[in-house]
Amino acid sequence: MSRHTLIWAAVPHTSDGIVFELGLGRGHQRFYLSRDLLEKVFGLERGASDARQLECFYIHSSRIFAQAYEKRVRGGSDTVQLQLADFNMDDDDRRRSRMHATVRHAA
Repeated sequence: MSRHTLIWAAVPHTSDGIVFELGLGRGHQRFYLSRDLLEKVFGLERGASDARQLECFYIHSSRIFAQAYEKRVRGGSDTVQLQLADFNMDDDDRRRSRMHATVRHAA
């Protein structure tokens, strides 16, 4: 099994972010990414549909998986919430993220 193997990803019934499960070593771990984090870090537009949230998640999955792996190396039974601080974005990163979302949304 590779370092971060996606098992599944879904939008919870509240439409507030993404819940996903990664294979970590010999176990699995669930993670949660809030809609607010998707908006601030990855430029997701406000009011985006569930499908758009998933699209944003998959577009940025390698970065998300790397941060998830940093936060939890071995699987456990709890759900780990990824925080804005986990992504350590500077102002230039935020600007690029917003510009990417604007261009993507206009296309």
